Amino acid sequence: YSKIDYSVEHKIDGLKIILEYKNGVFIRGATRGDGIVGEDITHNLKTIESVPLKLNKKIDIIVVGEAWLQHSELSRINKEREKNSEQVFANTRNAAAGTLRQLDPKIAAERRLSSFIYDIELLEIKSEEIDEPKTQIDELKLLKKLGFSTNPNFKRCESIDSIEKYYKKWIKKREKEEYEMDGLAVKVNDLLLQRALGHTGK
Repeated sequence: YSKIDYSVEHKIDGLKIILEYKNGVFIRGATRGDGIVGEDITHNLKTIESVPLKLNKKIDIIVVGEAWLQHSELSRINKEREKNSEQVFANTRNAAAGTLRQLDPKIAAERRLSSFIYDIELLEIKSEEIDEPKTQIDELKLLKKLGFSTNPNFKRCESIDSIEKYYKKWIKKREKEEYEMDGLAVKVNDLLLQRALGHTGK
């Protein structure tokens, strides 16, 4: 590898979710949990409008993403909670996590969560219509094509300098977005190299 490029994505401060589809149909969803065992939150994930119940292709796939709450939604929910003399949520992350762990999916539906999917954990290609992605950016494009909501704010960078410029650009305007952003996720773009290198959650 003489030249390494990177996919630089916004790190959303929400709750990590894992979604499983069989033959293009959503069958199960969970939290990350301890990294090995997560909580089954399928009933609540089905209430998120941007989580597709059926994909545009009949494939078996497991994807990873983030469930998050818009700032405007947090404000609306907290006003309601104040009116009912309930404790308000400290931030959008706590509200998203509390919502997805609700036993009543009606409450989850009322809180109008959003989602961004950013990673493919497992993909079984049964059709020639789909090419296996070779880069992280190809992966994001495929996720969008399948019907997932992906964050349009990402950039292919060819150097650490260009990553730093992108960071400086967003540090000034991140508060204009409806989601809480707590940094950038920098990923080696080539998926073979990415898998060989491994990853860290830090």
